[in-house]
Amino acid sequence: MLRATFSFHYFLRSYILLGFTVLLTKLLITGDIQYYLAPRLHMLCYVTLGIMILLTIACLTQAITGAKANDCDCGGDHGLPRGVIRSTLFYGLFILPLAMGFLLPHKILGSELAQKKGVNLLAGNAKELIAKQSSLSPSKAGSQAPAQPDSTTSPAQSPALPQTMETPKQQSKKLRDAEIRNMFQSNNFGDYYTDIAMFMYKQPIINMDDKLFLDGLTILDLYPKEFEGHELETTGFVYRQPDFSGSEFVVARFTVSCCTADATVAGVLVDAKNAKAFATDSWVKVKGTLTMTSLNGSQFLMLKAEQITPVKAPKTPYVYLSGTGAGTANGP
Repeated sequence: MLRATFSFHYFLRSYILLGFTVLLTKLLITGDIQYYLAPRLHMLCYVTLGIMILLTIACLTQAITGAKANDCDCGGDHGLPRGVIRSTLFYGLFILPLAMGFLLPHKILGSELAQKKGVNLLAGNAKELIAKQSSLSPSKAGSQAPAQPDSTTSPAQSPALPQTMETPKQQSKKLRDAEIRNMFQSNNFGDYYTDIAMFMYKQPIINMDDKLFLDGLTILDLYPKEFEGHELETTGFVYRQPDFSGSEFVVARFTVSCCTADATVAGVLVDAKNAKAFATDSWVKVKGTLTMTSLNGSQFLMLKAEQITPVKAPKTPYVYLSGTGAGTANGP
């Protein structure tokens, strides 16, 4: 092969590799990488960036020095694409996504994709937990339930008090904590969700922020009756389905495990008199009271809005799955 032809192909490949290197660098510096990958994968992006820099240097070196050998005797065909059409098709597969990466805006996923994927109202990780729990035999489920102390034990039956006497207020708090734990622990969904349910139950107003969002939805789906009447505050984008009434919308968030290709949508159904004042895909902060409602024969909690405030989209618009539980929190 002519040296000029060889150099042309390898210079072109070097420019393509350099383009992807610059694009990845830009995404990492600006933080736009969050629109595509979960934070736990960002470190791998830096490793990839280092590899791409080395490949770019190696390819550019080959373009400058020329071919060292035409046959590596490995039985494979390593020939360069021949002809204008073949070369255009081959390199176009790399140039097109590279051009899209630079020219198209990086934007947050919204209602258009949510309508295609569907929205899980409150679901979080509850469906998997309920399915796992229902698969347990009664004897096995019963054997897993830890013995709970009787909260009505009389003073005569109670164990001896420690030397450091507790105040009545401290004793009352311990008693209340034991009662709350017993209320949530009876379903055997695990200590992780029991702790989060206790944390939420004791809050005067449940603040379901990014850290608590997914686990919070799971708790509300697992224990709807226990949280009916509680006040809740959360932030998300406005999503509507065609069959919603004029006073209904979902305050929703996209949840991402690895990348936006596996994104799903979860949220809380909101009922508000002024719901029409908030455009679809706009971001709002909603505060209200949780009430029971039914949809398609299923009962679940709905947020009866008392206050809705327009807000800007957060810097990190998605909530992420973690190795512990359903959401990003490692516990309250």
